[in-house]
Amino acid sequence: MSTTESVTESLLNIKQAAKILNASVISLRRWSDSGKLTCLRIGVKRERRYRLTDLLAYLEQDQVPANIAALEHAPSRIAHIDLEGIKINYGSHLCAFYETDLGRLKLALPFLLGGLQAGNRCFVVATAEVQSIILNELRDVRTDIDQDVEDGHIVLVEGMANSAELYTFFENAFLNANKHGIQGLRVLGDMAWTLQKGMGIDELNEFEIRYNQELGHRFPVVSLCQYDARLFPGTAILSALKCHDDTFRYPFRHFLGM
Repeated sequence: MSTTESVTESLLNIKQAAKILNASVISLRRWSDSGKLTCLRIGVKRERRYRLTDLLAYLEQDQVPANIAALEHAPSRIAHIDLEGIKINYGSHLCAFYETDLGRLKLALPFLLGGLQAGNRCFVVATAEVQSIILNELRDVRTDIDQDVEDGHIVLVEGMANSAELYTFFENAFLNANKHGIQGLRVLGDMAWTLQKGMGIDELNEFEIRYNQELGHRFPVVSLCQYDARLFPGTAILSALKCHDDTFRYPFRHFLGM
């Protein structure tokens, strides 16, 4: 894989990789040099970097006992966030539904607050009105929320009418976060913005599927798209369920804004 391709997945240095494999740095150098363990060489100094997916494949093939504590802190799908008492893997692309104003906040608030407390970069894709509602509620429990916005810990986006443009935005934003060493991302999409921007259901589905197949599973991100059932027809709700099959890995009642 080329250096350009490798930036789409967070890379570990040799000490981090050795910790995960419960092995010495010397052993990793030997395994890499012999071709037993895939290693990327980056920069002028050709420093060794490792993809977590390659480390996990090595563990499975050789049945090496992993350092579980190190894995839990690695930027990958094996790491997780806690939301309403359930552990959700990074790389998950979920959907939720609500039918009241309070229901809108049921998952949105703990999802974002937990991300800020964990040092994640959080994205809120919503209409300006919904953004204001969410920030006002967060302000009650996190007084420096405005500073979070100013510092880029929360990125506010009102959506885009073009799915390709939205995809490019997220791709660039995730790569930027990766470049700056941010190891956890959260995306909250309150999908009423699509109605305001005029994005049709077919184009929204196109974006969701592409995001789900590529960005949502390539980066250390948990993505939560929530739908106001008062605004969307049944066909749109059904389409959302089809595009977010990660949701069914968890108790579905958690994703209903009751």
